[in-house]
Amino acid sequence: MHTEERPLTRVRPLHALFEDQTRRTPEAIALEVPPTGVGVERVRLSYAELDAAAANLAARLSPFVMGECVIAVFLPRATAELFVAQLAIHKAGAAWTCIEPNTPPERLRFLLADSRAVAVIAEDSAQATLTAAGLPADRRVAPRGPAPTLPHRPREADLSSLAYVIYTSGTTGQPKGVMIEHGMAANLVLADRDYFDLGAGDRIAQTSSAAYDSSVEEVWLAWGSGATLVIVHDDLVRSGPDLLPWLREERITVWCPAPTLLRMTGSEDPARDLPDLRLVYVGGEELTADIAERWSRGRRLENGYGPTECTVTVVRTPVHPGEDVAIGVAVRGNRAHVLNDALAPVAAGEVGELVISGAGVARGYLGRPDLTAERFLDHAEHGRMYRTGDLVRERADGSLLYLGRADTQVKIRGHRLELTAVESELCRCTGVLEAACRVQSPATNPELVGFVVTEGDREPDVEAIRTQLRRVLPEPMVPSRVVRLDALPRLPLSGKLDRKALPEREAAPRRAATGRAPHGTAEIAVAAAFARRLSGPITAEADFFLDLGGNSLLAAQVISDLRRDPTTASLTVRDLYECRTVAALATRLEQAPLASGRSTED
Repeated sequence: MHTEERPLTRVRPLHALFEDQTRRTPEAIALEVPPTGVGVERVRLSYAELDAAAANLAARLSPFVMGECVIAVFLPRATAELFVAQLAIHKAGAAWTCIEPNTPPERLRFLLADSRAVAVIAEDSAQATLTAAGLPADRRVAPRGPAPTLPHRPREADLSSLAYVIYTSGTTGQPKGVMIEHGMAANLVLADRDYFDLGAGDRIAQTSSAAYDSSVEEVWLAWGSGATLVIVHDDLVRSGPDLLPWLREERITVWCPAPTLLRMTGSEDPARDLPDLRLVYVGGEELTADIAERWSRGRRLENGYGPTECTVTVVRTPVHPGEDVAIGVAVRGNRAHVLNDALAPVAAGEVGELVISGAGVARGYLGRPDLTAERFLDHAEHGRMYRTGDLVRERADGSLLYLGRADTQVKIRGHRLELTAVESELCRCTGVLEAACRVQSPATNPELVGFVVTEGDREPDVEAIRTQLRRVLPEPMVPSRVVRLDALPRLPLSGKLDRKALPEREAAPRRAATGRAPHGTAEIAVAAAFARRLSGPITAEADFFLDLGGNSLLAAQVISDLRRDPTTASLTVRDLYECRTVAALATRLEQAPLASGRSTED
């Protein structure tokens, strides 16, 4: 096992670290929001301007802050206001929790109640949504407004104060809030500052949802080093090949994607496509060897690992061409242990559970002392520890190899979820008696599949089930397919679900392909690209998603193929989502000269 024992003597609350940087480089650009279309201006805020905007909002938030408390942020991600709000909440002495504006109503109501949010920062356009969620009007704060004439003195936060709450999937279907203190987050900020050696010339792409903890490290890679945080618009974040020209035009030097997003770009030569990119910092899911080989040439590729309960990233390593992909060694201030079920060290080279101790271990789950006691423990030798539930093996050089989950928690395209949480909600759906889930298909294109036992052996109404699930679950937790079984597989002695025995199904559902064959130069070119990635007959009117089994990854791959041909290079991923058939895409292609000069966001 590996640990960094050097003390971090400069640890201060997050807003204090920002204020320190502001004093060093007040005129440097802290935040940049590129335009999203014609007539939209670029937003740039220097460190001094961002600090002043946050101080203004903090003064308006201070009356709500009585002791340690949480303020919710209900703002679009790709706006300056969201990041001002996070900093302002810290300046006011409170902790933040961020909720995506498209959160289902029932989940929104739960998050506001569970976090005990004393106030919510939201635009006027969200007022009806917040009213429906039961939030009183006097607890809503606009992100912009004049400072109060009699400012309240903010509550002083220290290193043990709560900094933020991130909600993750729960085993009962209800999310659980992970509590991270200022000292835990600041330890990572300062460790990153020394480890990556970033500075004022760097431009860090911000792509993660603020509801996920990965966004915290993206933000503070910039703010902890005096670099510029550049906000990527939501339409571009997972657009695959459409994202590459944006990253190049914005001269991005640091990018923190999930490995799946690297695959979706379709780039065969990242050094050519992104000449300014010098650090790719991946995490959120397993990094496969082929992606590691391609993206580790010509730049620094860093593989990071860490559950939300350990403050974003707790283990990491550089990845080099031709080497096995490891998750590495502990971030400074933390320790990584490989233990057996009795929490004793395993023999050298044997498989065990990864257990973390040190500065990054969270306070626990908000309002859930029972669950906190189950996953966090006090060890006689190592102190407070978190059981990750991940299986690892330590190599001779001290680095760790990731070997998968030991429980029902999985990651799919960077999103962590509990299979049991999805199963719990499936069982609440009309006509469903029992349910089980698994992630299947190759690692390059995983999908979440739900298996159900229904009343009277009736085939499930898949769309009705998915619609019902979307009311209570975020999109990554909604199964892409729902399959009926006569009975769930069970272990013979215990009668428990035998998840490994759930059947592997064909890669995607198909509707009967109907319609005419493609004709004309444009249709034939598009159909050929479809055929390279999809099976079955490709007709002119077949829907890429519903008829042919396409998904976001396959869409990115098809567009990458089309972009290699100058006659079809104008097509974008958005085009494929809007024009889902060969015929419609060909028509869009033929009209492309009329739309010359459209931006990469179109």
